Amino acid sequence: MAGKRRCKVDALKTLSWPIAAFIALVMSVGAAAQSSDDDTVVPPAPKPRFTVIDGDTVRFGPQTVRLFGIDAPERSQTCDDGHWRAGALARKALEEFIAGRPVNCRLVDTERKSNPPVAQCFAGDDDLQEKMVSAGWAWALPASSKDRYVPEEREAMQRKLGVHAHKCVSPAEWRAMLRREALRREQGG
Repeated sequence: MAGKRRCKVDALKTLSWPIAAFIALVMSVGAAAQSSDDDTVVPPAPKPRFTVIDGDTVRFGPQTVRLFGIDAPERSQTCDDGHWRAGALARKALEEFIAGRPVNCRLVDTERKSNPPVAQCFAGDDDLQEKMVSAGWAWALPASSKDRYVPEEREAMQRKLGVHAHKCVSPAEWRAMLRREALRREQGG
């Protein structure tokens, strides 16, 4: 062993110092790699985290995605004169429909206002948009979806499911109401 080490040292003395330094660096990296054990292996980077934001919005890591063709209650939206928390319940319903399964989305469009992608999303074979509307947790947006979820909405309304069983306004009406209230407060009235 000592003879082998001596040959390496003698060879390094005859080379120019930059080359010798490079060889020494390569040999030390190789030795460190050989001496590492399994518990020092760097784990792979985690996949982007998937999060349900509200009943019609999800996030894959930093990317926000709106569900295609539906409008679910806003996170803070309530119904029945503030006694029923539709937004929180819609979010919970979407989480339950996903049930920890991988979610796959197909890009459909981008919104004009804030430009998050609009996608049709599935958990397994389940169309999440259809599930939300069928259970009464979202309204169909016929103009953007070419009436895709209108039959499901009609059925949920007839069966008085989710928001259709309560005194709720659509999320678009809710947002307009909040804007009017904010404008009134701003104008001092």
